[in-house]
Amino acid sequence: MTTTSTAGPTLDEIAAEAHAFLAARVPRRAPANLGAGPDDVMGVGLRRGDAELAEVEAAQTWQRDLFAAGLAWIDGPVEYGGRGLTEAHRNRVHAVLREYDVPNTACFMVGHDIVGPAILAHGTEEQRAAYLPGIWRGDIICCQLFSEPGAGSDLASLRTSARRAGDGWVVNGQKVWSSYAHLAQLGELLARTGDPADRHRGITAFLVDMDAPGVDVRPLRQITGAEHFNEVFLDDVAVPDAQRIGEVDGGWPIALTTLTSERSLMGDEHNGLMNDPVRRLYALAESTGADADPVVRELLAEAWEREQIVRETARRSLAAPAEDQSGSVLKLMSTADMEFYVAAATRILGPRLAVDHGTWGTFAWSQLLLGAPAHRIAGGSDEIQKNIIAERVLGLPRDPRPPIPGRSTTTTTQRSRGPA
Repeated sequence: MTTTSTAGPTLDEIAAEAHAFLAARVPRRAPANLGAGPDDVMGVGLRRGDAELAEVEAAQTWQRDLFAAGLAWIDGPVEYGGRGLTEAHRNRVHAVLREYDVPNTACFMVGHDIVGPAILAHGTEEQRAAYLPGIWRGDIICCQLFSEPGAGSDLASLRTSARRAGDGWVVNGQKVWSSYAHLAQLGELLARTGDPADRHRGITAFLVDMDAPGVDVRPLRQITGAEHFNEVFLDDVAVPDAQRIGEVDGGWPIALTTLTSERSLMGDEHNGLMNDPVRRLYALAESTGADADPVVRELLAEAWEREQIVRETARRSLAAPAEDQSGSVLKLMSTADMEFYVAAATRILGPRLAVDHGTWGTFAWSQLLLGAPAHRIAGGSDEIQKNIIAERVLGLPRDPRPPIPGRSTTTTTQRSRGPA
């Protein structure tokens, strides 16, 4: 597999190239003078029905143009549709993209940051060639089929099964909390292929066509009113063996690759889950006159401090080795920050946060208030992230796991799953 290289344009040259492409197509983002226009604090999961479909269509059109210009997958291998440049080049282009009013491409988040890395790391040459260009061109929207009603905090106890049938597999079971499954063409699935007592040693990873017979996607209505997450029922779904990732019963390392990518995404300040929350807090305090309140001023100062700490932690994590667990640290920090921002907005607004009376920057915060708790579960719960940091980073002893009747007492990696 080809890796990225340092050959090619300099950072300034790739930035100029991106500026030229964007300036010819979209306007620059409005100045930092907030107080009018869109006031959504949340960046994902707000659209439903025709509005969501229109947003996805605009995202796909945009992504195809970006891909054709060689600006979609900057650090990806050339043979799979990437540009073959470095992570520094990618970060520079992403910084330029944030300066322009580009379409919302959150529907590609799972494919680009979760499923795609698993295919690149563990897939066959045929799988990489078949899926990666389409994922990065925007033709293929992906979802993750890991969590189950009875396999959340302990993913290794999953019960969805895959049994051999001729030259393929037949899958039966149920998955839940699958982001974008109602839009997806491709799902990354973990299924039980060995004895349940084998735990993670009896799990295999597959790529599932979401339009295959027997796949039933049912959106879940959230407290925000959106239907961003889904439960997925699999009833005798035929999966060719060519869509198996890795070895039979060897899916756990693939799962870990996926989960590491997911946690890093959840902790990335530019993941699109929130739209400039700190700037919006400052504008909100100024527009309501709350910036004269000493308590609010302290909250605003802390909000700024939290943002800087996450940025510095994220910067350091870029130079960390692959086995580093900084994704768990960033995920915990970002979740706590999200809830802090909501608390600050609640102090500023009081009851105005809960009533949609049309004033900019008021009711919009209620969406974040209602959506924030899900992020304590998404990508692995806070408790599981703390266990990972304690055991894998600090080297602390594992807590004893109580034996479960009928199951092996072998200690395994646990993970609380939620919306992903």
